[in-house]
Amino acid sequence: MSRGDDDLNNARSQTDIDLRSSDAPECLPAKDPGTRRFFEVLQTIATIIFLVVTAFWLTPDKAPSAVLKQVIVNPIKTFWLFWGLEQNWALFSPIIKDINYHTVGIITRQDGSNEIWEAPRMDKLDLLERFRQEKYRKWSIDSLPWPDHKEFWPYIARYVGRQKYRADNPPAKFTLLLFWTKIPPPLTSFTSRGKLPPHTSCNNVFTYEYSAEDFR
Repeated sequence: MSRGDDDLNNARSQTDIDLRSSDAPECLPAKDPGTRRFFEVLQTIATIIFLVVTAFWLTPDKAPSAVLKQVIVNPIKTFWLFWGLEQNWALFSPIIKDINYHTVGIITRQDGSNEIWEAPRMDKLDLLERFRQEKYRKWSIDSLPWPDHKEFWPYIARYVGRQKYRADNPPAKFTLLLFWTKIPPPLTSFTSRGKLPPHTSCNNVFTYEYSAEDFR
């Protein structure tokens, strides 16, 4: 072995000793205890705020603390909804519906003629289409016809109007209807799915008047 090889091996050995030595400097600088403490306190405060707001969010509107709920929740409601922080009991205790229903949109054109727009309905789809359209159906049933989501009504009206637009006879008005019927009480008269009564009652959910700006 040459002298150069001996020198190289000695250098490697010395490097290994230096790396294993407790006196060797750390590769990463230690975190400032003050900075770490600051973020720990910040995270704790954020967690407490979330838990307090969630507790009041889930409080019934008719509860004795309803006034305090409005004071705490209302100022931050938009922010809370925007970031998806709201909570509800639907996962654990949903309100069981006592009606069957579906939504239908009516496009009224400039000449007074009407055209129907309808969201997917499970009883009119085959098995494959039910899987493909399920989220669309859920949106049209659980969200679209209810006042809790009324801020989106103009958007769906414009969306449907642009789908049905014809330059020679453009849409003038969009009306969303909710057709429904009472579900027969299952404990007194069991009714199979295929024999459930048709949705014969009707409510006008909202009406939207189109303007020229909606089609640009």
